[in-house]
Amino acid sequence: MKTKPTPTGNEQGNTLLVTIVVTGIIGFVLLAYMSLVQYQNGANMRSQGWNAAMPVVEAGVEEALAHLNSRGLTNGNLACDGWTLSGSTYSMTRAIGDGFYTVSINNYVSGSTNSPVIESKGYVVKPVTVASVSPGSGPFFAASINLDSGVEYLGRGVRARTQKQGIFTKGMVAKDSIDLNGNNIATDSFDSTDPLYSTNGLYISSKSRDNGDVAVNASVTNSLNAGNANIKGHVAVGPGGTIAVGAQGSIGSAAWVDGGNSGIQTGYAANDMNVSFDDVTVPFSGGSTPGGGHYSIVQTVTYPTTTTRVVRTNWVTTTSLPTGAFAPITTNGNGGNKTYTYRAYVYIEPTNSSGTYYNFVLTDGNYQLENLSGNILVLGDANLYASSSCNITGLTIEWGKRLNLYSSAPSVSLSGNTTANSDGTADSFAFWGTPSCTSVTFSGNAGFTGTIYAPSADFVMNGGGNNTIDFVGASITKTARLNGHFNFHYDEALKKIGPSRGFIVTSWNEMSPSEVPAVTSVH
Repeated sequence: MKTKPTPTGNEQGNTLLVTIVVTGIIGFVLLAYMSLVQYQNGANMRSQGWNAAMPVVEAGVEEALAHLNSRGLTNGNLACDGWTLSGSTYSMTRAIGDGFYTVSINNYVSGSTNSPVIESKGYVVKPVTVASVSPGSGPFFAASINLDSGVEYLGRGVRARTQKQGIFTKGMVAKDSIDLNGNNIATDSFDSTDPLYSTNGLYISSKSRDNGDVAVNASVTNSLNAGNANIKGHVAVGPGGTIAVGAQGSIGSAAWVDGGNSGIQTGYAANDMNVSFDDVTVPFSGGSTPGGGHYSIVQTVTYPTTTTRVVRTNWVTTTSLPTGAFAPITTNGNGGNKTYTYRAYVYIEPTNSSGTYYNFVLTDGNYQLENLSGNILVLGDANLYASSSCNITGLTIEWGKRLNLYSSAPSVSLSGNTTANSDGTADSFAFWGTPSCTSVTFSGNAGFTGTIYAPSADFVMNGGGNNTIDFVGASITKTARLNGHFNFHYDEALKKIGPSRGFIVTSWNEMSPSEVPAVTSVH
């Protein structure tokens, strides 16, 4: 008979110890696993809360942009619609779902070229599983606050810099095609707000620049026919579009074009043009019916008074500055070679029958009529809407005044053998064609200064004959064709002081956790 030996006490102790150790290891592993799961769960919820704060932040940025574009571009008063002003900062707070945002606008000055700065701070309810974690203990916490209700919030913030996006960022733009196959066509640029690149705000060839850019949005063959034009600037077409250049045509920098090179300089052509063109709507309804009259020149004066209408004449350069010459005054040279350039003015007054007859004389305000035809004199900041026909034979705008001309006429004619705002600056005259305006023609032997925005219209420039006509400003149309001798001078100042599409965000930087302050109440 066999008997099974009974384990000794030592063996029994070893088995128990092994069991305890294995159990402990298993328990430790389970505890570690549970801790890891808990940490991962907490991290995921923190991440979700962190990510959930960004849409709230973005909502604040969007509201600030909308406020800038609705108020900042019109009356310049941002302290409205729930926004308050403290010092130079406009701010507001708005609840959104279970969270809220506080947003502010700084560096805004009405009518300036400043770049407003938006600061938006968004808060969302902190996940319950991480609410007990001390504020700032992890990288996900930008701020932790306790409201009166005891709810804790996660916060994030961004700082966004904005600027106005000008409508006229290039000299000549068309949706479908551009034909520069005329005679002696040339483009360049200047800056009427910079004395380095203009003289008293006017184009001077010796101060010109090479940003006379031409662009076409279409993607069709030969969408830009440069012919034998000399384009001092860049050209761009839509994807798949081509640029046709004649044997004598030249596109590139001033050094390239003036150096007698033909063809396109490397880096001065692109096929990535893709811009939307908004339709024009008349921004007012109704308006006075303008009348006409005779206006006569009374006398040429050096210093105008405020008691009578004044229309500017050309700049005068002299070696002896008259007493009381009206600023701005430019001084050139020194010693016995010193000269002064100032602006002389003429007084004009309405008369019964003598002097120049103007079909329409506009002062400040809104005007509307069905048929516009003839000579126009602008003596104020005026808006004019011609609904059925528009045929301008002469346009004179008083120095420092402006005209916005809107038209729904199918065919518009801008012409003038004496003047077509040729003595003004590009921002003083703007033509706006609504979708029903499908043709705009410029003709005559006088220069033209202004802007044309008619995205549904075919734009044709005729004239010149044996003379070279200057077009100063910018244009955006459906198509463009230049027939004759034209110099197209793009005024780069239009990017800054010209009509704007509105404010856009140019940079976006997240604020550090310390920059998102604690909030004690929600409004």
